[in-house]
Amino acid sequence: MQKKINIIFVYSLIGVLTVGYTALCHILKDPYQLNIDRWQTLNFSSEYWIHGKYIYDTRNFMGNLSSYFPGQLLLALPFYLLGNVGYLQVAAFLLFSYTVLLEFKSNLIRFMAIAMFGISLSYIYETVCKSDFISSFIFVAAFILFWHSKFKNNYFQRPILLGICLGILCLTRSVAVIPLIIFLLKPFLATSADRKIKTVITFIITVCILLITVLLPAKNLEYIVQYNPLNLQGQSNKFVMLFFAAAAVFISFYVKKISDVFTFSTFIVFLVMLSFVLEKYLLFGYGFQHNLFSTTYLAACLPFSIIAYCFSVRKESEKV
Repeated sequence: MQKKINIIFVYSLIGVLTVGYTALCHILKDPYQLNIDRWQTLNFSSEYWIHGKYIYDTRNFMGNLSSYFPGQLLLALPFYLLGNVGYLQVAAFLLFSYTVLLEFKSNLIRFMAIAMFGISLSYIYETVCKSDFISSFIFVAAFILFWHSKFKNNYFQRPILLGICLGILCLTRSVAVIPLIIFLLKPFLATSADRKIKTVITFIITVCILLITVLLPAKNLEYIVQYNPLNLQGQSNKFVMLFFAAAAVFISFYVKKISDVFTFSTFIVFLVMLSFVLEKYLLFGYGFQHNLFSTTYLAACLPFSIIAYCFSVRKESEKV
């Protein structure tokens, strides 16, 4: 089977899925009919951000406030300028495929990973709805895999670049911090003081610059306290997030190889999202959002789980 699948099959699959996802971005003529508001929120948030308007006090057509962190707005900006924020999902898929090709040399594993991701109903649904939720976790998973492939002997060889990347990724979604903690905390403690300082300073500068761009247009400090992305965004309550963040810190010390990062991230991200969905169902009942959209939150762990599975397949094949 492995000999029958060559690189041509892999690239063909990527090409077909890329065309398919691009078509899905245009399949919905009236996105308002789906009762999903993230696409519109991303649209006006990007527009307000570009024009220096405050983002977090404007309600979308469903009456919800924007909760986008500036890191996610930065990643989505090129596709907003292209006129379709749905293209972000196509780019995220291509990034995922690239990092899989970079890390895994077996064409069977490459084909399998890209195929499993490509036929995911959750991601297809997100693409049709022009929702960017899963893409945040794809960017994090792809970054971890890419950074490991390039700097596996020392993750802190490029501390300034690493600090910038972490600053952007940590300001995509709050839960995105958890896989990054699992990936980098133990190596961070082991690296030299000079590289620690460079990474931390660059990270803080990047975060501050991005936050200033979204918070500076606010009327006053009280307004920021009332309307800010930290209050508005969160895939679980603060205590649950603190618990899982602490769990990520604890687990990070048990990471021995890169596959452990993806395995642990899969479980923790899934449990965070599961607690969020259960919390919402308990509060609002089974009619939460009047559809099954809330269950797509559980697919946040999708890129981590697929990559973890690929590592396990490679390990088994090496034994044979």
